[in-house]
Amino acid sequence: MQPVARWVIYICNIFKWSTNKPKSINKLIHISVVLFCSAIFYPLSAQVKFYALVNERAIVPGQAFQVQYIAEGATDIQQFTIPPFNDFLVIDSFESKSTSFQSPGLKMIDVYSRIVVLLARKEGRFTLPAASAIIDGKKRKTNVLKMDVVARRAVPLIINESPEEEVAVDETSKLRAGENISEKIKKNLFLKIIVNKKTCYTGEALLLNYKMYSRIDASSQVLKRPSLTGLSIVEMADTYDGKPEIEKINGVAYYVNLIRKVQGFPLQSGLISLDKAEVASIVHFLKIEEPGELAASGQRTTFSLYDYPVTLTTPPQSVEVKPLPAANQPQNFSGAVGKFSMRMQIENKDIHPGELVKIRLVINGTGNIPLLIPPAVQWPKGVDTTEPEVKEDFNKYVYPLEGSKSFEYSFTAPDTGVYIIPAAKFDFFNPVTNSYQYSRSDSVKLVVTPDIHKRAGLVQQSIIDSSYDATPRQLYWFAGIAFLILCWIVYQIWKGKKEPDQKIAEKDQPVVIQKELMPADKLAAARAALKQSDIPAYYHELEKAVWIVIRESFSIIPSQLNKQNASAVLLQKGVSPELTMQLMEILNKCEWALYAPAQENVDAENLLVKTVEIIEKLSSV
Repeated sequence: MQPVARWVIYICNIFKWSTNKPKSINKLIHISVVLFCSAIFYPLSAQVKFYALVNERAIVPGQAFQVQYIAEGATDIQQFTIPPFNDFLVIDSFESKSTSFQSPGLKMIDVYSRIVVLLARKEGRFTLPAASAIIDGKKRKTNVLKMDVVARRAVPLIINESPEEEVAVDETSKLRAGENISEKIKKNLFLKIIVNKKTCYTGEALLLNYKMYSRIDASSQVLKRPSLTGLSIVEMADTYDGKPEIEKINGVAYYVNLIRKVQGFPLQSGLISLDKAEVASIVHFLKIEEPGELAASGQRTTFSLYDYPVTLTTPPQSVEVKPLPAANQPQNFSGAVGKFSMRMQIENKDIHPGELVKIRLVINGTGNIPLLIPPAVQWPKGVDTTEPEVKEDFNKYVYPLEGSKSFEYSFTAPDTGVYIIPAAKFDFFNPVTNSYQYSRSDSVKLVVTPDIHKRAGLVQQSIIDSSYDATPRQLYWFAGIAFLILCWIVYQIWKGKKEPDQKIAEKDQPVVIQKELMPADKLAAARAALKQSDIPAYYHELEKAVWIVIRESFSIIPSQLNKQNASAVLLQKGVSPELTMQLMEILNKCEWALYAPAQENVDAENLLVKTVEIIEKLSSV
């Protein structure tokens, strides 16, 4: 079961449990749960990004460009809907999946992209609508983009903007009769992948360059930049819209535009097929029509412009990634490839108990710096650290990647004393020497001393406190009220929990009347009522006393205390039929006196004497 699902079940159980509680407690529980959910689930939702990008902001009619709708950090994507593009012609649509590392913590996240290739139809300023999707159960939308389609003169061509004249663009752009267009374009306009290594180790840096070479008049637009799945990427170029440079191949000069330049670190061994790049171009030919044999008749050579569209792709290419050697691999090796050194730093010089201490592990060198994880540190007893704060500082324009990565730990200084943090060891694989090496930091000595100024202040404060209580009286009132409120909440919770249990017990168990505490003379209440001439009370107390004697003497439960059942029990217990009949007669007279006209006091006194005699006889049975 997913962690989020477990939280949902726990919260539902809390709400279900709170329904039986008083309204005040129920409301308090609901507010607490809402605040807790906000603290727990807000960081989870904040990790997901859903946005749109466009590779060009200004194009000309007839030029192609691409729009990317990207979801980062999503685990479940459903109903991904691309908006309609009424003002553009949709040439192609495809998806791309890759992984990336997210700081802090270098968490690997999934990146999903839906890419749409569009062609501009007319001039104007247009809005590219947002895409929508249900990501991790929540409906999201991307941002809206703006696109300017301007006249051809307003947009410089990607090619032929260099002031140098070394590239013979004018000559190669002439199309004469009998020339093969495809062959001419193939020689003068093409893409290349330049990789510095054909084989490497897992985690070893690769330098990849995707370039377009041209020595012909053409307007070009990148349709697809390679996603490079299976590699951890560091971009080596800030933008890809700069002016072309000039390179020579076999002595022939070409204009070169950079499509993508990266340092890649393979994440696993095997054969990696490098993703292709794709460029759409329109080649502008100057078509030459010669009169041939009719030249002597005075006809002249004619010229016309001819645009030829073409789509270019990089040739397939792969890199073999070898696994790191298993022989002599250190036990704590964590995948660092390159050449590194490590040191341990401490900022605090004067440390006192309870103060925040920061210790930083810094790894310097060249290699797969983004993939480095902190080495194991043996912290002394009493030192509990948090997750380290990670910072990277490297020069992405240099190959191989060069710089540092730091891991800063924070903890509260323990009690006074001397604490030693042993030296940490960092293992790495050096691809130059094809061997495992390590760097060891120096140990750190922490001396925690008493804070003299703080102690003096505490002593002085204690003297002041002992001589004079400066606490305002209203604080005592506030504390008392808070204590009463807390007691009331505890009582309400206890009462709310007890009431359902009592109801269940009363429902399932028979009603038991507690044994009444009568005086030693069970007829004392009847005598007192008769003395006060309260005849109804007298007969009531007399009947009550008789039933108590029967119940206690013969263990009859309250639910079976009736004359018929009592007579049967008395006879079964050995009471004579005559005595049983006399006892039932007393009960009948009491009932008759209570529900019929009152009797004389003489009869009442005689009945009392007779009842005393019968009770004494029952006691002897």
